[in-house]
Amino acid sequence: MSSYDHNRSGEGRKAGRLILLAAVAAAALAACTVQPLYAPTVASTSVATSLGDITIDPVDDRLGQEVRNKLIFQLNGGKGQPANANYRMVLAVSSTTSALGVTPIATAPAYSITVAATYEVRSIADDKIVLRSTSRQSASYDTKNQLYANERAVLDAENRAAALVANDIRIRLAAAAAKGTI
Repeated sequence: MSSYDHNRSGEGRKAGRLILLAAVAAAALAACTVQPLYAPTVASTSVATSLGDITIDPVDDRLGQEVRNKLIFQLNGGKGQPANANYRMVLAVSSTTSALGVTPIATAPAYSITVAATYEVRSIADDKIVLRSTSRQSASYDTKNQLYANERAVLDAENRAAALVANDIRIRLAAAAAKGTI
């Protein structure tokens, strides 16, 4: 059997089919792309750019500073305030404490702190209000018969509620940026 006859046999046709099948599979796989599930998209990068374009005015109290610091970190990815912002946020933060349960306030073992932040975002170019809202979040804490533990519990509850308020404001700002308001 000559080599010409060998190529015309079944082995030559099988090899040709395998090569053709490999070429088709390589072409099909070349069309597939692999990317992380939560990779930034064009829309999310434009929202992040818009959020990074907001500067937050200073506040006077510790709780307001807690909300402001968390917002600055979340809006700018830890880079601090933008140098040339297009928007300015005015932030006012307050808190109230209430006893939980039916016992009198002097002996109540559990309390709830509600942090409320009223904010407005203004365009720096024309000083128009683009967004105005209020966010309220609560955190609870228990009291014991130790003075320092009670003070620390109050601070921890305020910090937790402030973090929740900052997250809520960031989400609202992101929604406004996605709509094109900001």
